[in-house]
Amino acid sequence: MSASVIAERFGQVARDHRDAAAVRVLPDGRAISFADLRSDFSTMSRAFAAAGLDRASAIVSLVGNRPEFFPLFAACMDVGAALIPLGDATDAEVAALIQRAGASAVVVERPMRLRATRELALPGGLRLLRLADPAVAPEYGESVVLKLTSGSTDLPKAAIAPERCLVNDGRHIIEAMGITRADVNFGCIPLSHSYGLGNLVMPLLWQGTSVALRQSFNPAQFVEDVAVSQATIFPGVPFVFERMKTLGLTSLPVSLRLLITAGARIDPATVRWTRRHLDRKLHSFYGSSETGGIAYDDSDEVSDPLDVGRAMPETKVTIRVSDHAASDGRIFVAGNAVASGYARAGADAVAQFFEGGFVTGDLGHFDDRGRLFLTGRASPLVNVAGRKVDPAEVERALVDLPGISDARVFGMRSDTRGQEVVAFIVRSDDSLTPLAIRQRCAMTLSTYKIPRRFVFVDRFPVDPRGKVDCRALEVLAAEKTDVLWIP
Repeated sequence: MSASVIAERFGQVARDHRDAAAVRVLPDGRAISFADLRSDFSTMSRAFAAAGLDRASAIVSLVGNRPEFFPLFAACMDVGAALIPLGDATDAEVAALIQRAGASAVVVERPMRLRATRELALPGGLRLLRLADPAVAPEYGESVVLKLTSGSTDLPKAAIAPERCLVNDGRHIIEAMGITRADVNFGCIPLSHSYGLGNLVMPLLWQGTSVALRQSFNPAQFVEDVAVSQATIFPGVPFVFERMKTLGLTSLPVSLRLLITAGARIDPATVRWTRRHLDRKLHSFYGSSETGGIAYDDSDEVSDPLDVGRAMPETKVTIRVSDHAASDGRIFVAGNAVASGYARAGADAVAQFFEGGFVTGDLGHFDDRGRLFLTGRASPLVNVAGRKVDPAEVERALVDLPGISDARVFGMRSDTRGQEVVAFIVRSDDSLTPLAIRQRCAMTLSTYKIPRRFVFVDRFPVDPRGKVDCRALEVLAAEKTDVLWIP
């Protein structure tokens, strides 16, 4: 019997529903049964054991939205390893993360230049690359997932989610959203992200809720995909619903009963359009990698301003108001789905953010009915089509390039992507062009993190305290007519 609650529960689900379709792969419609996933799980668990991967191991996954991700997740829980699921990442980002995380293995779906001591075949054409063990074994605990937050591959931004937190988050989501065994989730959000883990992976493993799976959102195929798969639930991000609005969709298949939006605040006009033209309410879901689900709007009311609903089951949400604020404050979350801390971040970071819960970077308040309203952020994350970018990570990559002496990065509004990454650069080499910078960034940064707009300045403006005046830079980008832009 497995020591993993998730692996044991999945085994029972697979036995009870062995011939039922667990995953329907789009666009070809190939159906993967629960028996197939169970077989892949057993093969992966044996391969991990044969490679000497156990409770002292960390495994990096480079598997995208593929059926094999589900048994891979369960197999890591089964052997007690720490799973580090990555979405988009360059080879340089992967290599750096392996070193910082002390990873002993990588599961890949494409060739990679890594120095492996052993290579094993896994289902679906995946490969397990066994690496040399780190000098000091990581101490993440048994059966954990390291959730990389803010679109970052910096290890201090990896929240340690023990198995019990993953189980509790899955239970909360299933209960709050009314997800049943008979539902079909339409999955185009990344399985590797916290949103995908809670809304797609855990319902399948925990109770057998099947998934219609796509690598990414395809607006031209969406309606047909839903009709073919008979999907009932669509967890999306604001970007995809805004694309639907732009395309002028007039109807959705009758099977699709629940639309969920998360990852960023959505434009109220999009919510009103969806209700009026598609006869559906967009239900806001608010969460984070550190906490799992925080709040969910289960009402049919389209409020003005929009709220993100009430706290998730078994979760306590409070507002930490400073002495200088009126009613809005930092959102604090306590509950049994909150991560135990950041990987290798030190005791100070745990004390600062995770003392008795987690202090988010979001600002908000409750109304008299207990509904949570988000009003801003205390941290400057950039939201690019639903994916978070940490400006500090991009700044470090820029200043490491020859010809750049300093850089500042911000997010600015984009009509097509929600926000876009804008870089303000002080050059030491005046011949350096935006195209050259982008090409060099592509060697170390994922595509969505690379700035799309560049503003070259001789020096950064400073405020009366001598600090860089961020507001002045934002105004400069909005007003400057010779902003260099790369489409």
